[in-house]
Amino acid sequence: MKFKGLILLMMCLIRFNTLNAQAYQDDEKYRVGLKAGPVISTLKGNELTKSSLNYGFTGGLYFRYKLKGGFHYQTEINSTIRGARFNGNGNNGYNKFTLLYLDATQLLMKDLKKGDHTHCVVLGAQPSVMLQSWVYSPYFQLSPAARGVKLNGGDAFVVFGYQLNKRVIGIQSVIKIGLTNINRGLNMYDVLGNPLGPTSSGTGVIRNISWETSIAF
Repeated sequence: MKFKGLILLMMCLIRFNTLNAQAYQDDEKYRVGLKAGPVISTLKGNELTKSSLNYGFTGGLYFRYKLKGGFHYQTEINSTIRGARFNGNGNNGYNKFTLLYLDATQLLMKDLKKGDHTHCVVLGAQPSVMLQSWVYSPYFQLSPAARGVKLNGGDAFVVFGYQLNKRVIGIQSVIKIGLTNINRGLNMYDVLGNPLGPTSSGTGVIRNISWETSIAF
């Protein structure tokens, strides 16, 4: 139900912006503003049990500069909550990872129509630093069972997607795929010293994948 609600919200926002979209003003070369929105993410690889979608949030600042030939450059600094949910690991197992990142996103955009900045394709790269990690288990319910799990502090993402712009606000929807194996040993223990299972090899692969949709002001 949460996933369907997010899809419906994004469809409404896209429709609203389509009806009101405008191009850059003739004398406008850059924009500075805020952006925020929902994140749907998961963790893929062979180190963890089968994952499902997690819901998070991203927010930060952006600077966009108008280049020549319908191209635009955008740099962003965001804080983002990613992670994944898991089922079937029992009371002594993990059922959710929550990862807080600081992202420095670098994007190149191209107008889909000459002389009109309304619709753009987006391609870029993103170095990220993990600020904190939390692991949850059914036994501890809402409280983290563990913090500061053995995961690599850095990640690098490839970014691609779409951007819709108007003079005041816009919407950006992108897929971000982590290129780095963030596993660094992993083996986890809860705050009582009990292992959070199932046990892991400590050498498998864990990668970030997320779909992030932001409203820009």
